[in-house]
Amino acid sequence: MKTNKNHVILLFLIICFSPAFAQTSYKVKTTKLTIAGTSSLHDWVSEATQVEWSGAFDVQDKKVVQVKDARVKIPVKSIKSEKGGTMDDKTYEAFKSDKNPNITYAFQNAKISGSGSDFTLETIGALQMAGATKNIDMTVKAKMLANGDIQLTGSKKINMTEFGMKPPTAVLGTIKVGPEVTINFDFTVTPSKQLP
Repeated sequence: MKTNKNHVILLFLIICFSPAFAQTSYKVKTTKLTIAGTSSLHDWVSEATQVEWSGAFDVQDKKVVQVKDARVKIPVKSIKSEKGGTMDDKTYEAFKSDKNPNITYAFQNAKISGSGSDFTLETIGALQMAGATKNIDMTVKAKMLANGDIQLTGSKKINMTEFGMKPPTAVLGTIKVGPEVTINFDFTVTPSKQLP
């Protein structure tokens, strides 16, 4: 009976202190996120000038083995167009920014594959914008950098109408924005602290 008790204690200690279960929280170091689309007049690109990111990774032998609690928040009014203020106002109106000031993404799970310092994360998460929430799948490329940072890059096409959004129009409706936009991002995150 004492032997069994010792085995339970040993197993508990292994679980608690094994590197396989050690999670490290990461904070954002650099971000670049753009939203690209089309219109009946010209293509356009807007950039999110403010992006908040948080999350945790399990890293073993310089390999990402698990992602946890990754979240992104973008204030709608931080989105700025290369076409100027008129386009920005139309964007804020489409996102219903007065009632829904932020775009948020909450990671749910991921299948991780890859070798060396390069990994592919097939993720599922909840995207909330314009007051609607929808689960989306997204492929994210992760690269372990030599200094311990992780670079995350990806691209995702989103149809605005699936979130109850009305694509912007201008000049009495003669200029119409296409309903589909492409989100491109390139984040670098850096270790913050070890989690228990």
